[in-house]
Amino acid sequence: MTDMTIAFIGFGEAAQAFTSGWQTRGPLPILAYDILFDDPQRAEAKRAECRALGVEPVDSAADAAARADLVISAVTADQVLAAADSVLPGVHPGLLYLDINSAAPFRKAEAAERVAARGAGTVDVAVMAPVHPRRHETPLLISGPAAATVEPILTALGMRFEIVSERTGDASTVKMIRSIAIKGFESVTMECVTAAVKLGIADRIIPSVAASLSNIDFATLADHVMERVVVHGKRRAAEMREVAATLDHAGVSGFLPAATAAHQQWVSDLGVKERFPGEVPRDAQRIAREVLAAIAEKG
Repeated sequence: MTDMTIAFIGFGEAAQAFTSGWQTRGPLPILAYDILFDDPQRAEAKRAECRALGVEPVDSAADAAARADLVISAVTADQVLAAADSVLPGVHPGLLYLDINSAAPFRKAEAAERVAARGAGTVDVAVMAPVHPRRHETPLLISGPAAATVEPILTALGMRFEIVSERTGDASTVKMIRSIAIKGFESVTMECVTAAVKLGIADRIIPSVAASLSNIDFATLADHVMERVVVHGKRRAAEMREVAATLDHAGVSGFLPAATAAHQQWVSDLGVKERFPGEVPRDAQRIAREVLAAIAEKG
C-alpha cells in the first residue's frame, strides 16, 4: 500500500474502522495516542484495542507526530484545538496532518493554522457517512493546502474521497450544512415515533408519515435513524453544536441545529444506549419504549 507511518490522535470508532479496513489490503505501520491512555481505569483496555488491530500505542500525541509521516486527528468535536496543540512538539516539516473531526470549519482552520506554522501540510477531511460497514471506503470530502499532496496517499490506501478545494474548512462546511437536514431529521423522527408509541397511535402515525413521504419506507427509515441517535447521540450532539457555531459564525440562524443538539444530547443522557447491552437497537418502536421507560425511571 504505502511505506508511510500513520499515527492516530484518538483511537475510537473511526480510527479503528479505517485501520481494520486497511489491514485487508496489507501490512501498514500505525501508531496511536488516545487521551484514555492517561486514565488509569481505562488505559489498558484502550491499549488492548490498539494491539488487537496491530497498532502500536504511544505515550503522547507529540511522540506519535514525531514518528509519523501522516497524522490523523480523530477526536471529539470539542477537542479539535487541544488535539492540534498536543502534537505541536512533534510536528516536523513534511508531516501531513489530517483533521477528520466533525467540527466547525473556522475551528478546523484555526487548528490547521497552528500545525502549519510548524511546517506540516494540513488537510480538512469531512467523513460523509457512517464508518461502518464501509470502513476505509467510507466517502470523504477533503480540502486544504495539502489536499493535492495527500491525494495519491489516500488513493494507495484505498480511500474513497473527493477534493473540494485548497482551502481549509470548505469540506467541513459541506458536512456541517448537510447535517442540519440529516441529524435534524433523525431527531424529528425520534420525537415523532416516541410520542406515537406513548399515545398508542404508532400503527396510524408511521403509515401516515410514510404515505406523506411517498416512495420512502418510513418504518425502515425510522429504525435506522433512531438507532443512530441512540448509539451515537452524544457524538452527534457535539457535531450539531459545531453546526450551530458554523451558522452563528456565518451570521445565519441556527435554531434547528441547536435544538437537534439538545435533543440528541438528551437521549444520550437518558442512557438509552445502555438499555441495549451487547446489541445494536434496530426497532424504532422498541427504542421509543425504552426512551419512555428511561424517562419514567428518572421521574
